[in-house]
Amino acid sequence: MKNTVAVIMAVLIILVFAVPIFAQSMTHNVTYKMSGTIDLEKQVGHLCNTGGEMKQTIKGEGEMTKVMNTTQVAGRLTVSDEQEWVTAEDAARNLTVTTVIELCAPPKYEATTTEYVYGQEVGWQKLRSEDYIPSPHQLYESRAQDSTLRTQALAAYRDNAEMLAQILSATNEELRELLIASTEGLTRYETTKYEALTNQIWAVQVSPDPGFSGSLTQDFEAAYGPFGGWIDDPEGAVPGNVDGRSGGDFWYFQTDADGVVGVTAGDDYVGNYFNIDQSARTSQGTVRRYIDISSPWSHAYLYEDMEVVGMAEIEETFAMNNLAPGAEAVPDWWDLF
Repeated sequence: MKNTVAVIMAVLIILVFAVPIFAQSMTHNVTYKMSGTIDLEKQVGHLCNTGGEMKQTIKGEGEMTKVMNTTQVAGRLTVSDEQEWVTAEDAARNLTVTTVIELCAPPKYEATTTEYVYGQEVGWQKLRSEDYIPSPHQLYESRAQDSTLRTQALAAYRDNAEMLAQILSATNEELRELLIASTEGLTRYETTKYEALTNQIWAVQVSPDPGFSGSLTQDFEAAYGPFGGWIDDPEGAVPGNVDGRSGGDFWYFQTDADGVVGVTAGDDYVGNYFNIDQSARTSQGTVRRYIDISSPWSHAYLYEDMEVVGMAEIEETFAMNNLAPGAEAVPDWWDLF
């Protein structure tokens, strides 16, 4: 009997440690009941490794009840967080909760393309400049390329190993001089600069005055799966693997037979989205909110910088759906384990 119990216990221990390995996930469920001087710093997620990250601080004097449940997998972060508290009547510092969520999903950008021409007598002159909002495929193409000038320089000196090393660390001005001196020469070039319009932040702070209460509830999911590149064949399938990983984990640009650029994704792609339900309240104190989020896919833009001193009660929902998850990334409703 003792041997049987020992075997059962051994199996249970193995299963407890094996489940996270098989599931390739991390979960953390915790309940806090706190009273006194509180100083808590917490981070859940790691930006692009988990689609986003949440950083939270709770500091001050008072009494709090808090329940937080989190799940992390590659490319996706899920958080359910709820706390209610009262700042102590004699508090030297208000009991304050600050939460900042940062997304991996790239923002909308503004691009400026400038074209230059070269003349023997006048040198380099700016010919034209254009501002525009790039499409997603223009944005990802540009981010994949270091510089138009650098690409031209590498081509001009492709047979010169010493020069190639110099080109990789050269400034734009040095690149222009190199190209003018090369056998191919350079009389015209253009540069494109990209500026992000938002910093992909969702932040809130609730700070009740002494003797007053506050609450903050956040239920959110942030996802961003990696970009796999281009599929050249209009009817081509998702690659079998990319950089040693399953090709089904990635999303791709794919041009159809008419030349229209579209998007396809593998069955295991986690998606590109951010959804949140939030409630922030204080009976008397200060509530701050900061939202700075945009999408190159829908071209949507949301900005808010707010502070309320007094009573505040704010409930909201937000959804940014850029790319849907693959068929296998969303489990069946009965597949709980």
